[in-house]
Amino acid sequence: MKNLNRILTLLLAASFLGFVETAYLTISHYQNVIPPCTTGGCEIVLTSPYSVIAGLPTALWGLLYYVGIFILVSVFRKNGNPKRAVLLLEIVGAGFVGSLILLYLQLAVIHAICLYCMGSFAINFLLVVFASVLVKNRNAWLPAGSST
Repeated sequence: MKNLNRILTLLLAASFLGFVETAYLTISHYQNVIPPCTTGGCEIVLTSPYSVIAGLPTALWGLLYYVGIFILVSVFRKNGNPKRAVLLLEIVGAGFVGSLILLYLQLAVIHAICLYCMGSFAINFLLVVFASVLVKNRNAWLPAGSST
């Protein structure tokens, strides 16, 4: 149980970190400011046509995603229903696929790397790893003799 609480804490921390990063990028977008970048590629990526999806900044979609993950993990922490662990893994898996698509766009289409986007990719990778561990150990919350 203690290890599962650690995993939940790591999930909360990662989703909060993703929230902070995407909030910063969303605010920067609406202020028409390009955040400082050491690679020189952030401006290219953050002003590309792919920086907006359905009329909203890609960073705002990420912000909503990270808030959703944070809420889902918080609910799971209070009520450890193993089915929510699977739902969490499915959602972060979808988020990771989205990150892979955005990584592909950076590398193959835009030909520039944004450090903030790479940070979000790393956070999504960690979310998948942590959620996988949670799913693998989700039965630890169940009373003895029951299963999912």
